Amino acid sequence: MRAFQLVAWQSPPELRDVPVPEPGPGQILVKVGGAGACHSDLHLMNRPAPQRPIRLPFTLGHENAGWVEKLGPGAEGFAPGDAVIVYGPWGCGNCKNCRMSMENYCENAGGTARGGGLGGYDGGMAPYLLVPSTRSWSRSGPSTPEKPLR
Repeated sequence: MRAFQLVAWQSPPELRDVPVPEPGPGQILVKVGGAGACHSDLHLMNRPAPQRPIRLPFTLGHENAGWVEKLGPGAEGFAPGDAVIVYGPWGCGNCKNCRMSMENYCENAGGTARGGGLGGYDGGMAPYLLVPSTRSWSRSGPSTPEKPLR
C-alpha cells in the first residue's frame, strides 16, 4: 500500500510503499475512509528532531475515520465493517488524566503520548491503519475493558 510518511525531521514527507499491517493481540485494522491534514502535521514536518526517540519513518495523520477491516487476537467490541473514528491523543493509559478519558492531558508524556502520526505510531494517511481496539469509537462511544462496544 502507499503511505504518506515523514522520513526525516525538517524534510518534506514522501509517498512510500509499505506493507499492509497485520493486527496483533488487542489491535484492529481500520480501512481508512478519511484522514484529516492538520496544522500539527505541518509542525511535525518542520520541527527539529525531538529529544525523546521517535521511530522514523512514520505515516502522518492523526484525525482518522473508517471501517473495521480485521480484528487481532483478543480485540473485542467490534466486528468487521463497523464504522469507527480513531481517537488521536494516546496517553499512557495509567495516570489520573488518562483514567478520566483526558489523554490529551497525559501526565506521563514519556509513555505512548509521543509525537507522530498517532502517538509515535503510524497515522491514517494510508489505505489501512493499525490501532489498539481501545483507541477506536463507534456510535456507542469508546470501547473500554469495562464497556466493550457491541
